[in-house]
Amino acid sequence: MIQWTVLLLTLLALGILIVKKPLWLIPLLGAAVALEISSTWYPDLGILEKVLGEVSLTRFTSISIVLAACLRVFFEVEIRARLIAFFKDPVTLILLLYIAYGALSLVYSADMGNTVKEILRLLVLFAVFLSIALLLDQDSILLPFHGIHLAALALLPLALYEGISGNLIWQGENLLKEHTLRVNATFVDPNIYARFLILGIVANFVIQIFTHNRRIKLIYWACLPLLLIQLLLTGSRGGILTLGMVLVLALFFLPNKKNTLYFLGACALGAVVLLLIRPEIWERMLLFTQDLEVSSPQRLYLWQAGIAIFTDHPWLGTGLGSFQTVFLQDYIHLKNIPDGATLSHTTILTIASELGVLGLLVLTALWVAILGRLYTLYNLNRAHLSVFSETNEKYSVAAGYFLWAMTVFISSQGEGRFFEDPVLWLSCAGLVFLRLRQESYRYSVSE
Repeated sequence: MIQWTVLLLTLLALGILIVKKPLWLIPLLGAAVALEISSTWYPDLGILEKVLGEVSLTRFTSISIVLAACLRVFFEVEIRARLIAFFKDPVTLILLLYIAYGALSLVYSADMGNTVKEILRLLVLFAVFLSIALLLDQDSILLPFHGIHLAALALLPLALYEGISGNLIWQGENLLKEHTLRVNATFVDPNIYARFLILGIVANFVIQIFTHNRRIKLIYWACLPLLLIQLLLTGSRGGILTLGMVLVLALFFLPNKKNTLYFLGACALGAVVLLLIRPEIWERMLLFTQDLEVSSPQRLYLWQAGIAIFTDHPWLGTGLGSFQTVFLQDYIHLKNIPDGATLSHTTILTIASELGVLGLLVLTALWVAILGRLYTLYNLNRAHLSVFSETNEKYSVAAGYFLWAMTVFISSQGEGRFFEDPVLWLSCAGLVFLRLRQESYRYSVSE
């Protein structure tokens, strides 16, 4: 009864937002991504759930965003014109190309059922991508950053509770097998939790660029250690490495380089203090290679299997979504793989094994297009990336979206969610919207 009540309240609230405040659905999606535990809030929907997949707040919010955008397309001529312009953008075309290539792999797929599921999931995410781009406007461009930043901060009490008490509220039976307690809060996997916290850190940097009140900026600075504490409690080595790489990228792409340098220094100081207090974390970092060979052999075996599949099917792969099937049928003999290990592999190896060299070329083209959007905005705004300044706000937002996409990509090499992560599609939508908006503004000024 409680689950049905929560379901009805969720649908009612989302319905109100669709009609009254569609823009608020976008930051809600960012917050919903953090609530993987929401899959336990709702009742079993039977056949409907088999068609839609696992019911969660993220899925409900995604569908609501699409419905809200459809209403605007139907009633507003300007939105229809914007939709046509979005379809001409290289990022949009390459995302469509990836989906079309995945659909083409049905011809030779080793698992047609999984291929169909992946195609449908990508189509839904593509619809979310277009819908976000249509719903965004200049006044709400920072809403997604606020949504993820606030959601990441809101998880702090729960993370501290789990870290201090040792009581994991969800998926504890899977995580307590580890030698070191790894906090997961509302996420299935601590590594995904770590990824979300890095998204929150990037959001903090972007929001600070738009914050000119010194006291408020100090508040945002005070939030960064709170996010770092949560990241360390996850025990995610991949998360720490991802944060380091993202901060280096931030030095190149974000204009507020002084903030990034200060934060890097604070991270180094905090790491020293933490390692003095909890040396087992440092030991776990040093034993990364040994852990791969001893405590996590399945990851190494899966890498071997991915390389073997790619070697056997180098050009076209074995079909979108077929990695697990091919692995179980033909490559499990490499080692005695524990149950469930087939879901833990890197994005690059997954794409290489499922879609071959052509799939990797499409992935490369996507990054070229994303960097192209960023470069276009950089040139249009005449920014100087090497200068220690906090100007050029439109470019700064685009750089934030780029760093979000890079965070998802880098962390997905240790946990294979890349195209499946809504934040990637949100980031692409933001970049496409900003580029189109800026070019429209330049055209209107020139007239």
